[in-house]
Amino acid sequence: MHEKERYKMRNGLMTQAMWILFAPTFKKHLPILGVSDSNGVMGKAREKYRAIIEIIPPFGRNDVLILNLISAAEIAAIYLCLDPKPSCEKMKEYYGTSMDDSRIMRMYLRSINNYSEKYQKSLAKQAKVSQLSDNPYSWRFKFLPGKSLDTFDAVFDRCGIHHLFCTLGISEITPAMCAYDYGMAKWTNTIFTRESTLGSGGSVCDCHYRNARQHRKEK
Repeated sequence: MHEKERYKMRNGLMTQAMWILFAPTFKKHLPILGVSDSNGVMGKAREKYRAIIEIIPPFGRNDVLILNLISAAEIAAIYLCLDPKPSCEKMKEYYGTSMDDSRIMRMYLRSINNYSEKYQKSLAKQAKVSQLSDNPYSWRFKFLPGKSLDTFDAVFDRCGIHHLFCTLGISEITPAMCAYDYGMAKWTNTIFTRESTLGSGGSVCDCHYRNARQHRKEK
């Protein structure tokens, strides 16, 4: 089997699995967006999701954060099926609540140790290969280690979600996705800060991570 076909098959399995895993909580919290017919919206959204996935090229060995992109495709599909369109603030509340309510997401985030040598070596490797990618739906970033394992930065100059939402004509809700970086921080014992994002017109997303446990010890 050709390498591109293998990646396409692998990505296809991931997109199916992600819908199965996360659609229940996305459906559960649709009332936040004023939706009364949750079954109807999710039925339309699944078809829209499949169409969105078709426009995304298969991720290869230098592409990173595919699960982030797939999650964004689910949200895009739901948003595109809504009329009238909810505000970005409502989408922020909806996405954050849905992800926090997902047991799988909570388990995954709690399993991450951002401040281990193993994790940061992996992140540095991801950053390095991301520089070789020419896929606009992937991410490109630099990893900047701190003075100790308790702090590091990741600076992104390309965001797959931002590109996808611009392509779909829904860039107005990109900040709703960006906001969940702060939501994830609480599950990973992280103090997360950022001054700019690509989605809000910045030249980079400058992400700063600090170990909350170590910060409390220093107080």
